[in-house]
Amino acid sequence: MKKIIIRTPNFLGDTINTSPCIQLIREEYPEAQIVVVCPDFIKDLYKYDSNIYKCITFPYTRRHKLSTFWHLWKELRHEQGDLGILFVNTFVFALLFKLAGIKYSIGYERESRGFLLDFKLPFNSNKHYINRYASLFNEFIHNKYKTLPELYLPISNKPTFHFDNPNPTIGLYLGGENKLYRKYPDGHSIRLLRLLAQQHYNLVLIGDQHDNTKHQEYVATAGVKNIINLSGMTSLENFFNTIAHLDLLITIDSSAMHIAAALKVPFIALLGLSTSPTSSIIPKVNFGRVLKIENNLIREEDYIYNITPEIILENTVEMLAMKTNASTTAIQQNDLHKGKTEPTKTEQTV
Repeated sequence: MKKIIIRTPNFLGDTINTSPCIQLIREEYPEAQIVVVCPDFIKDLYKYDSNIYKCITFPYTRRHKLSTFWHLWKELRHEQGDLGILFVNTFVFALLFKLAGIKYSIGYERESRGFLLDFKLPFNSNKHYINRYASLFNEFIHNKYKTLPELYLPISNKPTFHFDNPNPTIGLYLGGENKLYRKYPDGHSIRLLRLLAQQHYNLVLIGDQHDNTKHQEYVATAGVKNIINLSGMTSLENFFNTIAHLDLLITIDSSAMHIAAALKVPFIALLGLSTSPTSSIIPKVNFGRVLKIENNLIREEDYIYNITPEIILENTVEMLAMKTNASTTAIQQNDLHKGKTEPTKTEQTV
């Protein structure tokens, strides 16, 4: 297998969830060149990824245009792929892989495209996203692997903010009006910022340009110290770096949640109205919490109001304490290990 072409999902969080599968692909075919085909805003995920040989990008807003299809056809014909892996379930990309001369294509049987695939599986919407991607490849190689690699996201790790104190830094992705019923309510958001500030936490607001308008309002209304609003002001690469330097992330956005999971940053996800079953999107890590409180409410749009600022603060305090205790234990174990393995001065002299 000389060259493998991967069509990524269309969304950031979903694409991060393919990283365990890409590690299995690399394990199985260590010498192969892996080329990813992705929307242009996704490519920064692979900037520091040594597994990826090349990115072929296209404007996401023009993905249905004939000119985009023509551009990708020419690029893929040139690559002469041996294996094509489709992490999207559209007919058009299965057709594109076939017309581009990719020798063998695998994907889920959706949109009546089965005749275009050389290996296909039935689609199960209840399967976790990470398993869904990994299973596609693992079934193709006759279920050779039993366990999932961890999520990963290589980054430059450059700092994007600074506070003149040693206190924990909390990142908050509270959302703008475009997030509709997923957005954390205005009154709750302002109350949350004030409660966190009373604990002397440093606060960093993150998100895109749509979120920035609301976040600016929250900063002006809350009137708290040690708060920085970076929403809509950073590149995707710096968005990753910002999350990497947090002590804890609080987010209504699933992409930020998956980024935190890949970077091993503790997170609290606030789930209101969901677009996917909760069980299929929760990261498979032990350092995150998902808050979704339904009670007896009929409308799912109202769930987010049940997650009060006080509940979030309680979870924040607990998770930061757990992180501190884990760090202290790790240091003690490391010191103990050194004490057992390093020779004493007397032993060195002898």
